[in-house]
Amino acid sequence: MMISLDKQYQEDYSTSCKCLPTLIPNDQLTELNLSNLQLANIDSFPFEKFPNLHSLDLSYNQLTSINPDWSKLSQNCIKYLNLSHNKLDSLLFLKDFKYLNTLNITDNLLRNNERFLSLYICPTLEHLIDVDQEQIHSDQLKFDQLLLLLIQTNMDSLWSLSHHAKNKTNSKKSLDDFRRSIIKFIEKENIFFEFHLSSLGNYFIEKKINEFESRVESTFKTYLTDDFNRSMNAKEKLKSSFEPIKCFRCHHKSNDDLTTISVSMCAFEPNNTSNHILATCGGHKVCFIDCKTCEITHLFEVNTLKSAVTSTNRMIKDKNRKSNAEHFSCLCWIEIENINQTLNVLAVGSTSGHVYLLSPQWKIMFGHIELSVSSISCLTWHSSNPCILAIGYDHIVRFINIRSYIDRLQSFIRKQNKPTAQFDYVDSSVFINKIPTTHMYNLYSGQGPLVNITDLLFCPLSKDNIVLLVGTTSGLFIIKYKEKQEQSPIQLAFPKSIWTRSEHVESFRMINNSTHLIAMNILGLDQICCFNLEQSLKDQQLHIIILISNPSRHIPTKITLFPINKRKNSSATDSFECIVGHNDGSFFNHEIQTYKTKESILKTKQYKIECEQNEISNILSTSLNEHFLCLTTNNNLICLYKRQ
Repeated sequence: MMISLDKQYQEDYSTSCKCLPTLIPNDQLTELNLSNLQLANIDSFPFEKFPNLHSLDLSYNQLTSINPDWSKLSQNCIKYLNLSHNKLDSLLFLKDFKYLNTLNITDNLLRNNERFLSLYICPTLEHLIDVDQEQIHSDQLKFDQLLLLLIQTNMDSLWSLSHHAKNKTNSKKSLDDFRRSIIKFIEKENIFFEFHLSSLGNYFIEKKINEFESRVESTFKTYLTDDFNRSMNAKEKLKSSFEPIKCFRCHHKSNDDLTTISVSMCAFEPNNTSNHILATCGGHKVCFIDCKTCEITHLFEVNTLKSAVTSTNRMIKDKNRKSNAEHFSCLCWIEIENINQTLNVLAVGSTSGHVYLLSPQWKIMFGHIELSVSSISCLTWHSSNPCILAIGYDHIVRFINIRSYIDRLQSFIRKQNKPTAQFDYVDSSVFINKIPTTHMYNLYSGQGPLVNITDLLFCPLSKDNIVLLVGTTSGLFIIKYKEKQEQSPIQLAFPKSIWTRSEHVESFRMINNSTHLIAMNILGLDQICCFNLEQSLKDQQLHIIILISNPSRHIPTKITLFPINKRKNSSATDSFECIVGHNDGSFFNHEIQTYKTKESILKTKQYKIECEQNEISNILSTSLNEHFLCLTTNNNLICLYKRQ
């Protein structure tokens, strides 16, 4: 049954809708049309008189407000609600609608926040009708993929900061501080900057606060360990898990040239028994440092990195020759299974297109590869085939086979009685010319912004399915690597909330092989994004499941990850540390634990640590292992820290 009130009855209704309760009860009524009645506001509605009312039309009135509690006293069964062509600026009155399926809000005075937030207070809502459907969809995507995840990620730390550090006893003031902290956090995002002006936005925050408070009420003390409280206390912000050992320079040529050389990268030697050998590259030098003694054990130096053919059997250093603009730009460790041990080799790339292969154990440089390419920005090795080296330069990814050099090194090791000189080698054009390129990929189509490669990472999805992640200044690409065939690179689409700010991928690291979880650092973004690679490949769009709050940077910095040992009987699935440098010489340490529940729970410790050296400028790379942390800067500093 449907009742429609014609215009002849309009004079019987006041503008405040006070006559509505005088409607005759009808338990058979399913549709009610109250449009075109010049209604200005609604204080209450007699839903209890129409228990089977499923459709209510309030369109083409002058409604400016509806009491948020208009249906609180009596449950309603409304599935279709038409509020179009009114003057409403809030939808908070929908909070008690449990069955609403279709909502028409066309032509009102609603803010963007009020539009898409209605989708979250009415869990059954499937159809939201408005003129700007595309804008609603866009905002909803941003809310789903960014804001909800950010609130969840930062809830613990924000609560601890406001509740414990400031107001242990005043719970009301604590909640107010917590609420303000979250709103301040939300308003960093452009589309949410008016969140505090939205009644629905405030309701949503209060709801999230209450849900969180009830969840942690019984076990909240576990969130407030002494270490965590110290890290959150601004007065004790320098007290962290790491103790500074030494900051020193070893890449400059003279005391007159201290700020023109950057230490581009650093990396700890993998899977060795000592766990304290560090490799760094910058300028014309590669240094190997013993972190326990803070001494340089040996170094490799090339006076000029320009491509040149020499007639002698040994590289000759010309001390009078001025250094040029070319320098060492990147490095990676290669693990090679030898007879009874794993042999660690360092591959170093330069801006002149040269790649050098070094063995710190034997103190030799056994490979010099001259590629007819421009500046090498990054390189990595294939974990299941250490003879395959992937090199990134400009917008090209190139795979080369270094089998001949590996055989050369192993042959040298078998002849251990041969005298060794520090980084001595025979320059042979035979080895240079025999380097085969197995695959080459061009990531730039000639249209759109220029693509420059920033980072490379091999990820094994399965034994026979290995992909190469390629970070660029214009997004993230995937290459499905197979030795005997080439496949076109696939670009993974970024969520709109990310690409509206930046698509410049600085670096990424594997969190866990079994879950295919990747942490990615994006220039200019306030978060480190952790995404599921396997799911992202299926959708060809980043499937972000964790966001780690982190201040945005203006200069790229390489991040480092280190797995945390899981406690016995723990439900944690992925636990790891994340270190990332900032522009002002400080760095942030995140300790993250995720739990296998309906919603991932993160515990994050964040430190902002100022280095004691006043001359520190920008941190370019970080490396972390079980015992030490190293940071390198753009003014030739190497900063070593030790775990406390």
